[in-house]
Amino acid sequence: MSFNTLQNKEHRPTPLGFTVLEAIFASAILAIGLSGVFQLSIASMAANQSQRNLDLASHLAQDLAECWQVPAAFCVSQFQSSHGTSVLSSEIGVDFERSWHITSISTPNANPNLLQILQISVKWPNPDKPDNSLELSWQIRRASTPSWVGL
Repeated sequence: MSFNTLQNKEHRPTPLGFTVLEAIFASAILAIGLSGVFQLSIASMAANQSQRNLDLASHLAQDLAECWQVPAAFCVSQFQSSHGTSVLSSEIGVDFERSWHITSISTPNANPNLLQILQISVKWPNPDKPDNSLELSWQIRRASTPSWVGL
């Protein structure tokens, strides 16, 4: 055996490229990573929608609370009775039920309507549990000026 033959056998070039087993493992790792990203994306979209609904419910309650404190004709007509309910739909098809109840706080030797509490409740369906609903509750107080002040 010549020296050139031994030298060629010892320095045989390594195969270039991947084996099938390496390609399967790489594909499995990639699939696991992509499924994690997909699940995180779905959870993020659900949390975003939930926050959007909560934000809209908060705006509905705040709108009613501000209207209660303004003596405009539209606002006064909304509060003719001490309680009420209205259903409002959002652009994405979620129905919000807004209800309110006005309670007078009695004080000794004073008109019972001078101090009042407005309790607002906004309910909307829970997308995770269809037989359950979510609720936001607000409470605001209003003090009227007594008639003896002369205003």
